[in-house]
Amino acid sequence: MEATHTLDISCTSIRAQRNESCETGSRVWVVIPFDAASAAGAPPETPARVVRVESGRGAGYQVSLQLELPARIASRPTDCERRACSRISFAPPILVRALGFPWSEESMTQNISRVGARFESAHIYSVGDALLAKIPWGDGARAGEIPARIVRVENSESPSSSAPLSNPLAGVSAIRTSVAVRWDVPRKARRTVFRFAPP
Repeated sequence: MEATHTLDISCTSIRAQRNESCETGSRVWVVIPFDAASAAGAPPETPARVVRVESGRGAGYQVSLQLELPARIASRPTDCERRACSRISFAPPILVRALGFPWSEESMTQNISRVGARFESAHIYSVGDALLAKIPWGDGARAGEIPARIVRVENSESPSSSAPLSNPLAGVSAIRTSVAVRWDVPRKARRTVFRFAPP
């Protein structure tokens, strides 16, 4: 976590000061406004990309970020909606590990609800795989590891970097997928553990 001050800000972008440079196209997550007193509580974050890096007038660099806000789309018809509860598009941290593996992968959620979540992963998962997930934020932090089952795996768009592409023409990355999971807990337990509200 790096704390800094914004130079200017809009609904979709931020310009901030940094002591070190960074690569254009890099993926970052932003907490704004940032409160140092609550940093240990893992506040929800917004994904963004570095779009420009300029040398500052004095020391350091000015970094421009484009926020990756969820697209506003019309609600799905009831017969097409797969999730029974409303999903919230925001990005608290999530730790996931396959059953039998001792180490967790750290990622960020893309959206979340009482019945499941979607997150990005660099691991190879298949529909039906069981895993354990932990959300170190809000009610999820008190719940510990939550059993879940993968219900959907989709390729993510490739980042603007030197990462290998499985299909360069289509922009499909071989190492980034969007994974949707369903919590494998009783319905009553979901109501107790997942009392999420929009940030």
